[in-house]
Amino acid sequence: MPVTPPPPVVGAAPVAPAPPPVVRAAPVASAPVVAAPRVPAPVPMSAQAERQDFVPVVEVPPPAPAVPVVSSTTAQVSWVGAHGGAGVTSLATALGGADVGTRWPDPARGEPGRIMVVARTNAAGIQAASAVLDALRVGSHPDGLQLLGVVLVADAPGRLPLPLAQRARVLRSAATVHRVPWIPSWRLGSRTAHLPRPVHALGELISGLGG
Repeated sequence: MPVTPPPPVVGAAPVAPAPPPVVRAAPVASAPVVAAPRVPAPVPMSAQAERQDFVPVVEVPPPAPAVPVVSSTTAQVSWVGAHGGAGVTSLATALGGADVGTRWPDPARGEPGRIMVVARTNAAGIQAASAVLDALRVGSHPDGLQLLGVVLVADAPGRLPLPLAQRARVLRSAATVHRVPWIPSWRLGSRTAHLPRPVHALGELISGLGG
């Protein structure tokens, strides 16, 4: 027996279809934010100089070779100091010759090979002169050197005390010794127009050496 569908209901509202399900996307993990490295601002040169840990690089030129002080046109002698402050510069300025300080002259560089050893008349100066004479005796010096003598420059006005005078006599047994008295102007680093007689005699010896 056929089934008859029920008659439609008159005046009923249509049924709206159900909305589709909302699909929520999974959150995307973001990359961690990395802070950029902090670059310090440049420091001006004036501020760098004030920093204790800032060491400037300075180009230092190589030292120039030592040049002897020659006070005459042709140096006849090299004044060799047995110690610092012996009076080498004063003698070279007053009498001519090459001031080589406290080193041996080098004849290969044109420095005179004939030498005068200069020392003060105090105990340390006479001992230093004796040490130079010992070096010359054993050959501890460059070739081409000739000892002319020892010049003892007074370290104070007046006569030498007996112990120092005895040491000076010991030097005379090994070399010719010239004495230069106390000259006050040399202490002040100035020249004098009236040199003592022993200095004049020493100058005549130097000037008579020839070339």
